[in-house]
Amino acid sequence: MKIFYLGLLWIGGTTLSCQNQNETVPLTNTREQDSLELIQMVAERERAMIQKDMALAMDRFAEDATWINSQGYYFKGREELEKFHGMMMGNDSLAYYYEVGKPKIRLLDSQNALAYYSWKMFWYKKEIPSDTTFKEIGLMTLNAHKKKEGWKWTAVTNQHTPWFYPEIIPVTVD
Repeated sequence: MKIFYLGLLWIGGTTLSCQNQNETVPLTNTREQDSLELIQMVAERERAMIQKDMALAMDRFAEDATWINSQGYYFKGREELEKFHGMMMGNDSLAYYYEVGKPKIRLLDSQNALAYYSWKMFWYKKEIPSDTTFKEIGLMTLNAHKKKEGWKWTAVTNQHTPWFYPEIIPVTVD
């Protein structure tokens, strides 16, 4: 009788083990899909900033999102983030050129992720587009959370950097 039960346990364990192995394939696929979706969200954000499209810029922010800009100001809630973006997009005397580098996505788990990317924003007077008055270069860190409706940006930290990095590459300290 013990041999019979041991046999059942072995068959059951093997079956569960095989099922778990099969479940990793969709998980990897989901991770890849999540990464691609987050990369697309960064691309949408870049397009929104270039086209000064407020609706597109704000579309992926959660209602309770927060933002710390490159000067250290803390904005809380989607409404305040929209006002902040409105100051840039709706400036009556200055316009800007905007570009981002290749995003680096770090999936923390199935519902949380970080996106890093370099950005540059060159401000110019609207009446003289060839005259850059101020150059901003920085690194954006965005936290994203996935719910039923999909990924949303929940927190952003922005910092100035001396250089624009076309791609975020880990460094080592010797």
